[in-house]
Amino acid sequence: MFVSAALLAFALGGSQPAAARDVNGNYAVFGTGSGDCEDYLEARYRGGADELLYVEWTAGHLSAYNLLLDNTYNLLGNITPFDFMARLDAWCRQHRDQPFTVAVAYQLEDLFGDRRNLAPSGDGGWENWIEQLGAGREGENRQGKTD
Repeated sequence: MFVSAALLAFALGGSQPAAARDVNGNYAVFGTGSGDCEDYLEARYRGGADELLYVEWTAGHLSAYNLLLDNTYNLLGNITPFDFMARLDAWCRQHRDQPFTVAVAYQLEDLFGDRRNLAPSGDGGWENWIEQLGAGREGENRQGKTD
């Protein structure tokens, strides 16, 4: 499951991604994202299939966060995936020896407060959210009064 545990803790406001690593400070990363920022930047420069591997890995990683984080529809908030990749480019240029997963984690931490909590549809998302919050409060009715 990628680095999800480590980066999830980091994205939720931890100061370092080490919070969810194993007791030795290690975590497993699978696929294209297991390299460092230099690998990523070289792939972006080459373009084509090499670049696409990073784009697809990042999209999958972001999708996993959207699935795993409560009250999160889209971690990117109002920025586009293209903007997110540009942010990764800029961060990696300054931190070429850092793991690519750390670059992603720093960007997600920065965007966390601006994430979208609800899907942009008319399916009663706000009302559903209110009802779910209310269901967690035993003994309270919808207006927040105790029975």
